[in-house]
Amino acid sequence: METDLLMSPNFDLTCVVPRSGRTLRNFLHRLVGLGANAEEIAQIVRIIDVSKGSSTPDLPAVLETFRNITRDAPPCFSVFVDRKRAHRPYRIGFLGYEWQVGKHRLRVEGEEPHNGSSLIKLDEVDFAIVGLDELLSMTQYYLRNPTLVTKWGMYNYHLEKPTGIRIAGSAMLTSHNAQLDEQIQDMVGFFLISKPGGRSRSPVDFETLSKHGRRVYVKGRYTGIVHAAYPGLHIVSVEDVEEAVTSGERGSVGIEIVQSGNTLKRKGLVLHGPPLFLSESLLVVDYDRYVQNTALRNLIESLKPIGYFEAERIRQFAKWFYALEQNLGESWIEQPAVESLFCVPEDVPEGLRPYRLQTRKWKPDDRYKRGEAEALVERSRQQLRKCYETLKARNSPN
Repeated sequence: METDLLMSPNFDLTCVVPRSGRTLRNFLHRLVGLGANAEEIAQIVRIIDVSKGSSTPDLPAVLETFRNITRDAPPCFSVFVDRKRAHRPYRIGFLGYEWQVGKHRLRVEGEEPHNGSSLIKLDEVDFAIVGLDELLSMTQYYLRNPTLVTKWGMYNYHLEKPTGIRIAGSAMLTSHNAQLDEQIQDMVGFFLISKPGGRSRSPVDFETLSKHGRRVYVKGRYTGIVHAAYPGLHIVSVEDVEEAVTSGERGSVGIEIVQSGNTLKRKGLVLHGPPLFLSESLLVVDYDRYVQNTALRNLIESLKPIGYFEAERIRQFAKWFYALEQNLGESWIEQPAVESLFCVPEDVPEGLRPYRLQTRKWKPDDRYKRGEAEALVERSRQQLRKCYETLKARNSPN
C-alpha cells in the first residue's frame, strides 16, 4: 500500500476539460495538431458524438451500452450523471487519457465545466479549458466588479483578491457552422430571449426588465452573475431556460447562452439586443505555477493562446456574428452593430487592453500604454467592420 502511495506519476502535466460536448471534441482535435495519436482521438470523438443519444435514467441500460460501444476504444470513458438535465440521466463521458504532446506527457481529465477553475485554485490541475461563463460563475468573489467583465479580455484586470487564476488567452477552438458551411470559433453570448407576443409594450432589455421587476428565467448556475449585474430583476432559477420560456405565457423572458441560434429558431423564440457578456473556450492557468514550471510554460506556448485583439480572432468574431445574424434574421430584435459588440472605447478604462504571455501577471497596468490601447480599440473596430462587410458581400445572392 505504501509503495502505491509513493509511486510517481508517468505524466508531466494535467489538464481538465468538459466530460462531453463540443469543447471536449474540439480540444482533442487540437491535440492532434500537436502530435497526439490521431487514430485514438478519432475513436474517442466517435463515442463522444453518439454518447448523448444513449443517455437515460436507466443505469443498467447505460452500463450495457457502455460495455458495447467502448469495447474497441481507448480505455478513457466512464458513466456520469448529466446534471444539466432535469431528470438526471446517466451518460457516457470522457474520464481521462494521456498523450505525448511535444516533449511532455499530458494527462487530460474530464470534469464538470464549471469545476475547471476550482481545480486550478485547489492546485489539482495545471490548466483548464474553461468558458468565461463558467469562470465568472465560480470566481466572482475575486473580481473588483464582476458586472463590468462583459468580455474575457477584462477578466485579469479586475482580479483583486489573492488568486493565481488567470486567463492566458483564447484557446481558439472551432467547430463546423452549418450557416457558413465552414469551421468557425466556438463563441457564444449570454442573451435575453423571449417568447413572441404578450401585451407589454416596454422594450425587452436588461435595464427595463430590472426597472419593472419582470420575471426572468435564468439557469441556476448563472443566477449569481445576473443578480450581481441587475439586482432589480425578478430571477426565477430553472434547469432549462429555453423550455421554461417556451412553456411559459406569451412574452416570457429568459437569459440563455446562444451560439448559433439553431434551437431558438426551431422553437420560435426571439433574441434581444446585445448579450450580458460574451464567452468562448479559454486557456485558464495558475500564473504562479506557470512561472515556476518550465514544462507548463512550454505546453501553454505550444497551444498558442490568442489575445483579444489579434487579427485571426477578429476574423472569427466577424464569422460568428454574421452566421448568427443570418440564421436568426428578424428574430434578432435591436441587433447591435458588430463592432460595438466586440469592443467600445469605454471598455479601455475597464481593462480591455492587450497583454501577452510575456506581460507581468497577464494583467494590464492602469497607466501603461493607455493611449496605444485606445488606438488599438478603434483600429480593431475598423478591421472587424471590414471583415464583416467582406463576408456580407461574399455571401450576397447578387
